[in-house]
Amino acid sequence: MTPCNSCLVQKFRLTFKLFLISFAALILAACGSSDSEDGAGVVKFYNASPNSPSVYLTLDENLDSDEDDEFEQTFLSIGYGNALKNVEVPDGQYFYELAWKDGDSNERSELEIIAESNLQIRNESITLVVLSNDIETPEVTLFDIDIIDDESDVDNDLFNLRFLNVSPEYAKIDLYMSKSDETFNQAVLMGTLDYLSLTDNVKIKEDDYIFYITAAGGSDILFQSTEVSYQYNGQYIITVRPNDGVSSSPFVIDNVGNTFVATYQTVDAEARFRIYNGLQENELMPAYTGAIDITVENGSATTSVNIQDLSLGQFSAAFVVAQGDYSLSVHNADDDVNLVNSQLFSLPENTDRTVFFYIIEQDIDEDGDGEIEETEAKLVSAIVENSTRERIYEHEVKMLNLAYNADITNVTFSFVKSDEVIETATLRRSTTIGKPQALVLVNNTYNVYAIGKVDGVDYILASQLLTLDETSGELFLLFESDVSSATGYQMRFVPQGGE
Repeated sequence: MTPCNSCLVQKFRLTFKLFLISFAALILAACGSSDSEDGAGVVKFYNASPNSPSVYLTLDENLDSDEDDEFEQTFLSIGYGNALKNVEVPDGQYFYELAWKDGDSNERSELEIIAESNLQIRNESITLVVLSNDIETPEVTLFDIDIIDDESDVDNDLFNLRFLNVSPEYAKIDLYMSKSDETFNQAVLMGTLDYLSLTDNVKIKEDDYIFYITAAGGSDILFQSTEVSYQYNGQYIITVRPNDGVSSSPFVIDNVGNTFVATYQTVDAEARFRIYNGLQENELMPAYTGAIDITVENGSATTSVNIQDLSLGQFSAAFVVAQGDYSLSVHNADDDVNLVNSQLFSLPENTDRTVFFYIIEQDIDEDGDGEIEETEAKLVSAIVENSTRERIYEHEVKMLNLAYNADITNVTFSFVKSDEVIETATLRRSTTIGKPQALVLVNNTYNVYAIGKVDGVDYILASQLLTLDETSGELFLLFESDVSSATGYQMRFVPQGGE
């Protein structure tokens, strides 16, 4: 008896349905197997070495193999007080290297190794690599931190927080925490932090907070942070590191998140400044005769600094004052003629700044008809942030053009190594008058050239030999007019923080 067509259709449908169910089961099983075998964790690197250069972290699965399927990666370099954003890495055993760039290349084989060893990346875990202490005697500490994925944190507006002390001069400190509208008397002791010991995780309500640091068992506040805002769920680490600024507090804190680091200074911290007289005498400014008097005061005049007879080419002494907003007034030293009155001068906490005064010439169109009636000399200023770093392998050179010339509006500074010429030099910066530019240079000897262009032709306006070593410090390169020079210009290097 021949089966009917409808029976055959039903049998086919049942067979096909069973096939789909079996195929789906196989796919789910395969997916489950892949998830269990191919786990991943996170690596994070935090640089807490105060005199270090920017440092590269390399992970390598196998030092002796270059196979295509091997994991090997050198991550972006990280400067002091900064961290690598969370990077997902297959779980397993790795060799690691911490190194810095002492030449032109950031290829792994060209980097100078600081430390090397091995580490374990665990599934659903953060491996935190911390570099601390003096870079000549570095300490590398590894921390294993569980990744927290708790839905109740979102529902209850909670974030996760740990604390880490990376200040080697303070083996033990107490860290307190209060809401931003509370005082130290209402603060809660979060723990006594041993050097390089990471605390357990605590869950805290999202809000704005203040952190306080005292000596272990003490009540004198060594650090009180500005307001730290936690508005989102996540995992954070508050690190306590040495202050490399000018404040009297020994600490700053970093709030280290998954993708960022935010630094917080002590509240009401001091700031430092000095003044430089770069005012060339100009026939269009007859009131100025070569030296100036400067008054710096805050709005209530409770702080006032008076600088007398500051001559051309001289820095004033450095002054430490409370952070805040100040006004600058400048007078000619000989006859007290006012040159600048109440210029705004802001000094945020823990900053170190230099005010450079210089002269430009300005064409005046009095009636707006497009015709220039006169040209006048004008006193202007550049307020420049001084680097307070104490690096030994590399140094910042901040270039500042203070020489007015209507025909040379742009000057290029080239740092030429022994195997280069100006054309092939890779280390260069161009700037206009009063606009600082910076380069971080590794220790070496450089022929430095200031080059200006006139009518399409490049001219060497000044040159000087610069040798950087471990004692060089952070520097200014000042480019100025000099009537005694064959080109009419000079270039000199001076310490950013003063002699």
